[in-house]
Amino acid sequence: MLLVRKKGGKWNFPGGAIEAGETPLAAAARELREETSINGHGLLYLSTITVESTIHHIFITHFHDGDKVVACNEIAACKWLPRDKLTPSILKATAAGLIATQLPALIA
Repeated sequence: MLLVRKKGGKWNFPGGAIEAGETPLAAAARELREETSINGHGLLYLSTITVESTIHHIFITHFHDGDKVVACNEIAACKWLPRDKLTPSILKATAAGLIATQLPALIA
C-alpha cells in the first residue's frame, strides 16, 4: 500500500481536502497526483468513514509498474509497505482507522 508522510509526521494514505465545486472523486485524483506525482488508474469508491470528527471518502486504485512515485508539495516521503507492516504505531489515526474498518474487506 502506498503511504505518504509530512515532515515530522506519521505515515498516512495520500489525500486531503475537497475544494469548492469539486467531487470527492476529483479531489482524490488531484490529491494523489499532487502528493505523489502519479495518476490513479480507475479510482473506485470504497467507503466513507469518520475519524476524529472528520469525514473521509475512501477510494482505491491500481498502479502500473511504470508509475514512479515522487513526494511532492508538503509530502516529505512516499513509500510502499506490505499490509502486514501497517501497524497503528507508525500510522496517523485516519490511516489506522481505515485499516481497522476496511482492510479486512479488501483482502477477503
